[in-house]
Amino acid sequence: MSYNFDEYIDRYGTESTKWDAFENRFPGLDAKGCIPMWVADTDFRAPQEVIDAIVAKAEFGIFGYPKGKGKSFDQAVTGWIFQRHGWQLDPEWIVPTTGVVPAITHAIQAFTQEGDGVLIQPPVYYPFKNTIQKNKRRVIENPLLLDEETEQYEIDFADFEHKLKDPKTKLFILCNPHNPVGRVWSEEDLTKIGELCLKHQVLVFADEIHSDLILKGSRHIPLGMLDERFNQHVITAFSASKTFNLAGLQTSVVILPERRIRQRYLEQLEINQARDINIFGTIALEAAYTHGADYLKAFLEHVESNLDYALDYTEKHLQGVRIIKPQGTYLVWFDFRGTGLTADQIDALIIEKAKVAVDLGRWFGEEGAGFLRFNFACHRSTLVKALEQIKEALKAL
Repeated sequence: MSYNFDEYIDRYGTESTKWDAFENRFPGLDAKGCIPMWVADTDFRAPQEVIDAIVAKAEFGIFGYPKGKGKSFDQAVTGWIFQRHGWQLDPEWIVPTTGVVPAITHAIQAFTQEGDGVLIQPPVYYPFKNTIQKNKRRVIENPLLLDEETEQYEIDFADFEHKLKDPKTKLFILCNPHNPVGRVWSEEDLTKIGELCLKHQVLVFADEIHSDLILKGSRHIPLGMLDERFNQHVITAFSASKTFNLAGLQTSVVILPERRIRQRYLEQLEINQARDINIFGTIALEAAYTHGADYLKAFLEHVESNLDYALDYTEKHLQGVRIIKPQGTYLVWFDFRGTGLTADQIDALIIEKAKVAVDLGRWFGEEGAGFLRFNFACHRSTLVKALEQIKEALKAL
């Protein structure tokens, strides 16, 4: 089946958070009339096989409580993960959840106590910090370092181990591929992470929601696949939501190889009354993982093409701006610090003058000041218009 990512789909007025509910996301800034290039939500239809599976269930017309994951669901998940990453999962390890952030929340509640520390690596996906704080845990930060020579972010391992040594640090949330900086962590980096977390007995929650979205020249390696010892000390989260634009169906899976960890996690789901699954979400995930390989290939080609266009355009026309070239995800981290503007001025310039709605860098931590995150999972015309409006806004300074 062929997939057309050159079709423009008008999403205004479709009850979309991305297109219809963004203006109040920027307090103090006039976001009216902006081009939406923010939240990680693509502007493309899901694969036809997913649509067909949902329609077939809808036409049946009975939407009672589902029995939970079945054999075909497990086969879809194990098949996809093995096909993409070479990791052979035991179906017993697979637990469906209502999303990766809820899955992280359950893990925080199950394996830490109020006042315990949870380690993150800013600038990083801001719901991590939010859910840690809302559960009255302590946010521990190991900021990533931007290597100006390679223009890639690296882990400060000396600081990482120092933070792990704190006996109150109980959980580390790994983001791989990293959102927003686009790093796909190397085998060497992952091995260091795994060894240090084992050494200091810190459980790892590996958010690998973007693991399908790997760009040319990079390879995703699940941390839990690297070493049997890591496998027993890592909770891994996968989802079809970013790859196939299924976020509204609120379904993900967590992989829990260690029996006692799995049992404790399932107990927490019971406490939170969160064992039920979305009947359409599981159907969609199963169809996507069973039939979605060709769709993903075409989608990544489109994202790569948008990225190549933006890299060339930025170098030629956006003075003082650079792109931190991602190794994975369709989210692109722009560095505006070379313009000489303050973070407040950069935010105002892009939102109020260029009229492009993006994720503000400081949402991801103070390390993100002067940066902005753009979503390249869009029609080429959307990207072109946004870049041209940014060029004109910079010229008017």
